[in-house]
Amino acid sequence: MNTAMVAESFLRHAPADGSAPHLVSIQRDPERAAALEGTIGSIQLRYHSLQLVPVDLLDDLPGTWHALLDTVEGFLADGLAEARYPSIDAGFRLDASGGVAKFTAGKVRHIVDAGELIDCILGGAAEYFRFAPGTQDAAIARIGRLRTRAAAAGLSA
Repeated sequence: MNTAMVAESFLRHAPADGSAPHLVSIQRDPERAAALEGTIGSIQLRYHSLQLVPVDLLDDLPGTWHALLDTVEGFLADGLAEARYPSIDAGFRLDASGGVAKFTAGKVRHIVDAGELIDCILGGAAEYFRFAPGTQDAAIARIGRLRTRAAAAGLSA
């Protein structure tokens, strides 16, 4: 994955002692994240120094990753895709026009390299689904199929 683009999954931790809830990265603190219950969290996509996904968009992580995969899948099929977060009023949009790709998360829009973004989303989703408890074989297989389609479309960074 390109180092200019980073995907990271965070689980929400609400301590039993009543202290303020905070996010725990599955990449930077996997042992602590594995001990947390629930799947509410945030996905962060960073492109160079830009935060592509607002940090306050918290939702079900598996559902959010699937929404991002839906976005990639639709973009590869049609050059334009939109998908909603599982339970909050926000969504993702990826479209290409005039040789540039525009990625929107919630109300934040950025111009990105489509190949880098797709590689980042697929890599981040694979990391999350390998981390998540339970059988995630279908998600991993879907990511593999999307990688193949992206490469065929010339969108591998």
